[in-house]
Amino acid sequence: MATPALEMKGIHKRFPGVYALKNVSFSVAKGSVHGLVGENGAGKSTLMRILSGAYQASEGTVAIDGRDIDNPNPEKMLALGVAVIYQELAQAPHLTVAENIYLGRLPKTSIGTVDWRKARSDARAILSKLNFNVDPAARIDRLSVAQRQMVEIAKAVSRDARIIVLDEPSAVLGDSELHNLFELIRTLSREEGVSFVYISHRLKELYEICHDVTVLRDGQMISSAPIEGITTADLIKQMVGREMNDIFPARPAPQSEIRLSVGNVNRRGVLKDISFEVRRGEIFGICGLAGSGRTEVLRAIAGADRIDSGEIKIDGEKLDVRNPRVALSNGIGLLPEDRKTEGLFLDQSVAFNVTISALGEMMSGGLLRSGKEREKVANYIRQMRIKTPSGATRVRTLSGGNQQKCGIARQLNAGTSILLVDEPTRGVDVAAKREIYELLVQLTSTLGASVVMVSSELPEVLGMCDRIMVMRQGSVSAIVDGKGATEESLMSHAVWN
Repeated sequence: MATPALEMKGIHKRFPGVYALKNVSFSVAKGSVHGLVGENGAGKSTLMRILSGAYQASEGTVAIDGRDIDNPNPEKMLALGVAVIYQELAQAPHLTVAENIYLGRLPKTSIGTVDWRKARSDARAILSKLNFNVDPAARIDRLSVAQRQMVEIAKAVSRDARIIVLDEPSAVLGDSELHNLFELIRTLSREEGVSFVYISHRLKELYEICHDVTVLRDGQMISSAPIEGITTADLIKQMVGREMNDIFPARPAPQSEIRLSVGNVNRRGVLKDISFEVRRGEIFGICGLAGSGRTEVLRAIAGADRIDSGEIKIDGEKLDVRNPRVALSNGIGLLPEDRKTEGLFLDQSVAFNVTISALGEMMSGGLLRSGKEREKVANYIRQMRIKTPSGATRVRTLSGGNQQKCGIARQLNAGTSILLVDEPTRGVDVAAKREIYELLVQLTSTLGASVVMVSSELPEVLGMCDRIMVMRQGSVSAIVDGKGATEESLMSHAVWN
């Protein structure tokens, strides 16, 4: 058998009070794409941090091209061609594309100064090789998240990386951008022998791009095999340790009463005559390609962006949604796409994040009644099954699914009856997805709330939504019944009227 590009043998990792990895062995063939999956907390990130040299294994060895690496560290692993591109990109936003690609190793002139012309020229050559059309002189903070991710791949290629780890790349990419990324991965693996480790909660992607897949659960390797012949049901069972055939919960039919009405809403250059209605108890889906205006619709309803014309009605009454405060006071709440930067106070506690939207209820004489706050937060933690040591735990330390539950709890605490959710399960493992779906159904069936849900995952839209609005270039392409729709029909509406 050919020597693998990467082999991690008998890896153990212990932290104080936590056994994070237990005897994990993992190998990647040269020029292959190897999927790495598991629930949040399964050990994927810890294993990859050991590969990058950021963590030292308590036991076990790491081998590159058949050679064991003594005392791996980030500098040594980079020199050996290992590049890890994390979901939360580590970039210098105030610097240019070229500066980020060659950060710490900018080319020098004969007199020792930075050769800016060569830096830009070399960066342009790398970007052209990757068919990535961006100006090397552009500042990173002026690029989209998808473009910034491509810059990280360009940086890895510029270092002649032979093993590239992609951690949840699709969490920030639209369908067309993901297609381009897959084409790049195939080209680099097939033509240049680059090996990839692909981490994703979206199991469908694994079947599109991966040759092999390894499943971790509770810090242990459950299986590692060619992906051909492994069903999605098998993967889910291995990840969660139980069957999850019905990931989308059953839900009752919505009522006939119209709660939210959006009429001919326009925002110059962004939205064009957007009109739809949402009934009480309904989950109304919005889908479309990246840039179609999905997120912008939610922001307009929530008062985050001002509209130029059109009207928004709640229970038949026209509402001037000047800002999010007005929206929230009328029962409209938004869970934004980027929960880490826009939806949560990461360095604050679970209690703070849950109660901040309605502190008045727990104030007395201008002071916060901490006992009442603790009681309320404990109830939400129990009802929503938020996995946290306590209400005092910082939200940053929670998994993506539990962070999202904190956001939902805050909306409930604020009395939200029309919940706008943008990519509700992005970066969330399959078991947590099911719990979030159950919460959304509970909101509509038990509390009579209405949910407007944006998602780039078509199976999620089809599995959860009563009706679906498809957007294209800032306009409504179609509104269809969720029961009769298919992925093909939705995509057809998204790309062609």
